[in-house]
Amino acid sequence: MTTTVARPTRRLTPPTRKWLLLLHVITSLGWLGLNVGNLTLTVTGLTTDDPTTQHIALGATYLVGGPLLVPVSLLAYTSGILLGFYSRWGVFRYRWVLVKFVLTTIAVLLIPLSLLPGLEDVSALVSAAPANQLVDIGQHGASMLSAGIVSTTMYVTCAVLSVHKPWGRTRRAG
Repeated sequence: MTTTVARPTRRLTPPTRKWLLLLHVITSLGWLGLNVGNLTLTVTGLTTDDPTTQHIALGATYLVGGPLLVPVSLLAYTSGILLGFYSRWGVFRYRWVLVKFVLTTIAVLLIPLSLLPGLEDVSALVSAAPANQLVDIGQHGASMLSAGIVSTTMYVTCAVLSVHKPWGRTRRAG
């Protein structure tokens, strides 16, 4: 004899759910856009032979990322958790949602702990250099480039998971 425990229904009103979904889509796309923008600026700064272009591109990564990445990522993260909590998908019921949760948690933690300090260091190096001279940012360049590629891959993976919803339920969901 197996017994199933009914999951309490937590639902939002349709208008509230639509507004929350809209917030989640806008902030998630904004987060991806910030990331692609910073990746583009990083590639430009690492590949240009023009000191002015390099200074502008690498300096702009922190100007764009510094004030925006943390709040946008937290809004996307929080709205995603709320959507999961108040929908049939849950946060831990389906593998695709769980993978998105893990990837997003990693990204949200790495932004203030690793990415922003790196962007700030590069910005300081560029600011301290003469305007007519290319700056050797050394290991920071490889770190910024790999962070941009990895995070873009993570965000695109989350988008693909949202559309295709693969794999099925977790063991916890029963």
